[in-house]
Amino acid sequence: MLRDSLIIFRKEMRRVFTDRRMLFFLVVLPAVMLPVMYWFMGRANQSRISDIREYTSAVAVCSGEGSSVTTDMILASMEPLNVRIILADEEDVEAQKEMVTEGDIELLMIIPDSSDISLESNEPVDISLFHNSTLDYSTMAFEQISAIIDKMNDIIVAERITEAGLSSGVLTAVTANQSLLPDSYDLAAEGSMTGKLIGMMVPFFVIIYLFANSMKVGLDIVAGEKERGTLSILLVNQVGRLSIVLGKMFTVMTAAITGAACSAVGLHIGSRSLIDMYSNGSASLSEYAVSPENLIQFAVVVLPLAVLISSMILVVSTWARNIKEGQGLITPVYIAIMILGMTTMQSGDIVPSWMRIAPLYNSLVILKDIFMNKAVWSNVFFAAGSSAVFAGILIFITLRMFNSEKILFRV
Repeated sequence: MLRDSLIIFRKEMRRVFTDRRMLFFLVVLPAVMLPVMYWFMGRANQSRISDIREYTSAVAVCSGEGSSVTTDMILASMEPLNVRIILADEEDVEAQKEMVTEGDIELLMIIPDSSDISLESNEPVDISLFHNSTLDYSTMAFEQISAIIDKMNDIIVAERITEAGLSSGVLTAVTANQSLLPDSYDLAAEGSMTGKLIGMMVPFFVIIYLFANSMKVGLDIVAGEKERGTLSILLVNQVGRLSIVLGKMFTVMTAAITGAACSAVGLHIGSRSLIDMYSNGSASLSEYAVSPENLIQFAVVVLPLAVLISSMILVVSTWARNIKEGQGLITPVYIAIMILGMTTMQSGDIVPSWMRIAPLYNSLVILKDIFMNKAVWSNVFFAAGSSAVFAGILIFITLRMFNSEKILFRV
């Protein structure tokens, strides 16, 4: 039986890996696409941030009566900023608001009447800042000028305290981490942040590529052979149906694992290059390595998972009359798998117990734990065992379908 399965396996693998188009989608595209995509994402984001910082924002300033001193203080504080000041009258306020909405100017500042008297009498002055939160330039201008006003407020309050004969220390009662170095109070292990980011992405891409590659090969080697009429020739040979099922399943599984491995390599390279752009030497981001134990755990989880997904595809491919029908049947399952992967990305640090019990889901959760160096071997074996059990059930169903030509050919 095993010898016949290996013969079928070699025949199918020869056909798969001599198909240049199939080889491109299985190996080249996953390994190259993700690094290139992440490189462009990083470059585009850096270019965007640089463009925002270098942009000269247009800020309209409407000063009320009796507010000249306050206005001069604010304008002097804004001199270091890369802004263009537009002095506006009160009757132009509504028009200026419309310009902010349309993106013609980035910010409208309204300084209330009698602000000078209010400051002299130690009364608060509420300056209105109108911006458009959907525009990056406007948001940046709002943040910069808000910071300027906050700093000016601190200076004025400190002067008032000094004039009252009090120590400026009365302004600060309790602080946090002011006496520590910026990187000294984050006790996360080196590389843990990278592990968390990769742990969020890898399970999603692994399950997607396992399923996508299984679909490419699995639908072709059964439903496609029905369509071409070559499956009937194979069935009349003196080869056991179980050998046929196992040979085809090994083919689908190998193709799925090959594609998933290439995507994992591409994801690792791409995510590292993206993280290196923003880590700025931070140990929690840049220092990350996968241990040999993690690699073994990864293999223990992914291999049964690949068998389970391959078995799912084979059941659908065996039932379908042709590739088109198989694609229609498997698409809802593919969408469900994508949703499953996305929910795993959004799961918290402590996942509900049912996620560690449910097949497929528990494998994704464990994969996330592996890259965060939190995986426990008991959970790894449970996830692998549950995938193997359900894969065995699906293989048995596929075998029963192969033994019934009425079901196999739907006649």
